[in-house]
Amino acid sequence: MKSESKFELDWAQTQNLVDTLVFSVTNKHLGNAEVQVLRGAWDGKTYETIASESHLAVKYIGEVGGKLWHNLSDALGEEVKKTNFRQALQREWEKQGNKNGNMPIISNQFPKPMEFSEEPYIERPPVESRCYEEICNRGALLRIQAPLQFGKTELMSRVMHYAEQQGYRTVVLNLRDAVAEDFSSLDKFLQWFITSIAETLELEKSVEEHWRKSLGNCKIKCRTYFEKYVLPGDNTVAIALDEVDRLFQVGEIAGEFLGMLRTWHEDAKTKPLWRQLRLLMLHTQIYSELNINQSPFNAGTEIKLTDFTTEQVKSLAQQYKLNWGNNQIDQLMAMVGGHPYLVTKALQTVSRQDMTLEDLLQSAPTASGIYRNHLEKHWRYLQSNPTLLTAFKTIVLEDSPVKFNSNITLNLEDAVKLYDFGLVQLQTNSAAPRYKIYRLYFRERLGS
Repeated sequence: MKSESKFELDWAQTQNLVDTLVFSVTNKHLGNAEVQVLRGAWDGKTYETIASESHLAVKYIGEVGGKLWHNLSDALGEEVKKTNFRQALQREWEKQGNKNGNMPIISNQFPKPMEFSEEPYIERPPVESRCYEEICNRGALLRIQAPLQFGKTELMSRVMHYAEQQGYRTVVLNLRDAVAEDFSSLDKFLQWFITSIAETLELEKSVEEHWRKSLGNCKIKCRTYFEKYVLPGDNTVAIALDEVDRLFQVGEIAGEFLGMLRTWHEDAKTKPLWRQLRLLMLHTQIYSELNINQSPFNAGTEIKLTDFTTEQVKSLAQQYKLNWGNNQIDQLMAMVGGHPYLVTKALQTVSRQDMTLEDLLQSAPTASGIYRNHLEKHWRYLQSNPTLLTAFKTIVLEDSPVKFNSNITLNLEDAVKLYDFGLVQLQTNSAAPRYKIYRLYFRERLGS
């Protein structure tokens, strides 16, 4: 019997498929450097060759590649590396084809990178206007806090795009781009921080040379580089720091670095040069180990993102061309509340006719549902924090809100941390799971 021929992905289809997968976990399309790494890996080239052909540092190309394979691993639910990504993508391609009855059709026209997502976007007034106003204030320190996948990065993209329209020089740094060596000491981290800014702004002065010739400790060297080479000029500098929470795992660096940012913000009140700087920080939790007078978390302007309202969910459903009534909206929100990512993921899935709302809700709180990656991230976070895992177990196994008390079962400090991470909702003196999906999923995992 003649065997069925296997349809192999070509480069254009691979590029588009990877963009779709990465967007599903980051809400961002592939950047130019990621495309260069993907194409080089597709052609079997080493990172050294890719770096040479793209005129970028080998270390930087390695970091971009590492982040790309990490995102693909999250999207596909398996470990993806430079050596096996083609096989993993082929399996995903064939799985999509089998589910749809034929091979999926992917346009050869790759979407152009944008400052922000082309997907439907729901504004949360007055959040956006407040951010735009604040980023224009001299010496601004703007802090956007929200749980996992709540739209922080998307909002940041829009704020930085607005800053560019004002003529500002802009720098966006994601702390996930820093590698373990960069976190090995404060000196190493500040060099990574300054080098990333210098390369983005295409500054001519070598950071390495400045570090070698300057006097003082690493914080002084960081300050003098800013004062000599970053801040001078007619155009304001706006710097956004994403995933600031990564610092909290390295207490010494977190305290010194965040305290330094607070000092720079305070300097803008008395030193004209520092008024040129605008800082934007994105974080899930608050680093509480700092002295209150050194912490940037009680300075500047804080923006807390909240759940979508019923009307906002209804508006988003309409943008996805779903003619839903109140019944469907209520069913979805009964399971996932107004969580921006969980709501959007459901609307995307149903609008593509991948499954019905009924089937989606039935599988939602399980390892086979569309939210498995999101739920697994929360699970890994809890496993890395045994005290919080114990506290959350107490909450999800109860049918009614659990009151705070002074013993180890559930205290206010742990409840606030769980709240910041988006797992619980707080009442006057008690806590309960934030959404039904969390109660069902974690009760199953923690109840056994």
